[in-house]
Amino acid sequence: MLVKRLLILVSCLLLPAVHSSAESVVTPRDTSYVMTLLKNAEAIEMQQPEKALRDYRKAYAFSRKIGYTKGYFESIRLTTYLLDMLGRHEESAKLATEGLQKALRDTSEEYRSLCYFSLAQSAKWQGKNKEAIRYFKLAAPFMLAHKNRRKAAVLYQNLGLIYETEKLYPQALTYFNRALKYDRLANSSPQDIALDYASMAAVYVKQNRLQPGLAAFQKARSMLDTTKDLHFLTTLYGNIANLHKEQAHFDSSLSYYGNALRLNRRLNNPLQELHLLAGQAETYNEMKQYGRAKSLLDKAYALARQHQVGLSEFRNIYREYANASLGLGDYKGAIPWYDKYMQTKDSLSTLEAKALLEDYEVKLRQAEAGQKLAEKQRRIDRLEQDRQRQNFRFFVAALVGVVVISGLAFAYLYARQRQRASANALLAAERAQTLTVVQSELQGQQKERLRIAKEMHDDLGASLTAIGLLSEVVKTRMGTATTPEVEKISTISADMITTMNEIIWSLNTKNDSLNGLIAYTRAYASEFIDNTSLLLRTQVNESPQEITIRGADRRNVFLTVKEALHNVVKHAQATQVSLTIRPETGRLLIEVDDNGRGFVPNERTRLRNGLVNMQNRMSESGGSCEIASSPGGTSVKITYPYPLGSTVKILQTEYSIEPKKG
Repeated sequence: MLVKRLLILVSCLLLPAVHSSAESVVTPRDTSYVMTLLKNAEAIEMQQPEKALRDYRKAYAFSRKIGYTKGYFESIRLTTYLLDMLGRHEESAKLATEGLQKALRDTSEEYRSLCYFSLAQSAKWQGKNKEAIRYFKLAAPFMLAHKNRRKAAVLYQNLGLIYETEKLYPQALTYFNRALKYDRLANSSPQDIALDYASMAAVYVKQNRLQPGLAAFQKARSMLDTTKDLHFLTTLYGNIANLHKEQAHFDSSLSYYGNALRLNRRLNNPLQELHLLAGQAETYNEMKQYGRAKSLLDKAYALARQHQVGLSEFRNIYREYANASLGLGDYKGAIPWYDKYMQTKDSLSTLEAKALLEDYEVKLRQAEAGQKLAEKQRRIDRLEQDRQRQNFRFFVAALVGVVVISGLAFAYLYARQRQRASANALLAAERAQTLTVVQSELQGQQKERLRIAKEMHDDLGASLTAIGLLSEVVKTRMGTATTPEVEKISTISADMITTMNEIIWSLNTKNDSLNGLIAYTRAYASEFIDNTSLLLRTQVNESPQEITIRGADRRNVFLTVKEALHNVVKHAQATQVSLTIRPETGRLLIEVDDNGRGFVPNERTRLRNGLVNMQNRMSESGGSCEIASSPGGTSVKITYPYPLGSTVKILQTEYSIEPKKG
């Protein structure tokens, strides 16, 4: 490796001297031309991404033309990385897939691992974490077995980022610590070790562990050179600025954003400047300085259009434009930005649906191949059975010739056996037909649920949002003369949007899982209590198995928990509430406890609609809802027995959140 790097360096030093001849005539087998082109492009990819991309593609085309395998796969690695940085993930995945097809025909495990790693990176950028993990596992054997321990550190770093995205923070910290261990074994550069500390710091911040997070950021900062590591320092300052913004330390946030922008201008990195400007604009929106936010968004928007970034970057800019316009009272100006934000969001959802459809088609082809194999096996079995029957008949005929009475008796028993076999075959055919009908009806129901959910989202959702915005416009125009009816329209439209989202969630067949119900309930409780003065304590466990449950049962359980939380806020006069979710074998236990004044059960409370509805909903789903109250508080215990069908073992995760003030 050292010799190759020296050769590349020598070729770079000699390049100016032979520039005129090299530019005019390129030797058909000139591999040094490819490596020099890649190295020069890599040096400018952050400052001039479009020029670097052109040079990467030029090296790719030339390597393919002359059959230079190493240059071909190296150009794929660099090109896919830059395409993902620019948000052009589909192009990146397509190029990596092409390289994988060639690598699968090659004997080199290194090239296959490289292509799998590129596909995993592209999937990770798009949020397709399950697909990314699958490709990382395919790339892992070569990377973990390589004598260069840095490759293993890179793999663990990426796995840590995926688990961080999935909010599985203990697992993320485990992988980041492994990355740090292998970087130290490999004597990696201070920048690589600083990256491990910065990654751990980000996870600590998301766990609300601020002191360990700041300590990790300081370790990362201490390893960086202020004259050489400008890229890393820029990113580090941006992350610290985001941390202060989330903590509402707006002055500190703006200060770090300013430092990051000053460093970035020395680097001339337009993509980094775009993200920093957008973050700074979001901070000004939080400070209600909407004019400054809008000015920064104009610059970010111009950079995004100039460099053709991905939909996710445009989505963030559209959202902040809408927020700034609303803050300035420009409701008409906010609506187009909000429409663009929703269109971009829907486009991203469409891309995800397309990927899911492609995955489904692959599984369908595999299932069809399995069915064909099973049919062949059934034919072989039938032929074997026919042969056995023929042998058996010959044997019976021989016995009939020896003992007539025994032959007749045996023939009688054989005829009875055939009748039973025919009856069993007929029964099996009827059962198979019934199963086919049931499966067809189930698929029809699932399609209808998805159709209803989509139409509610597209039609009712857009209409309700428009009603909310128009009511706000009317309130602004009327000023202090706003009528109660207008206020009521605004409140009702917001409540209807919330209720509609809950219905869409219950209709969507992708959410028909126990862990999906647990995650949705936990998120709702946190968001709901955040808008009150209550302290929230949660102890939430996920199921170690992926269990499918009906949409109606999910809705009944969720609405029961929702009603219990609403009762605490409205009636309990409590200062804190705790939510416990614990899946056990064959059942789900949920407890909602408060330290309020409680209530005395009587005829009036017994007939109260909310309490009756809670018990009726759980009874409808085969469960129970027990309510116990005392002067020291009220406890609601919800039990839902879920069916134990075919399950898949998954990684068990326990979430424990310290109390916070809403």
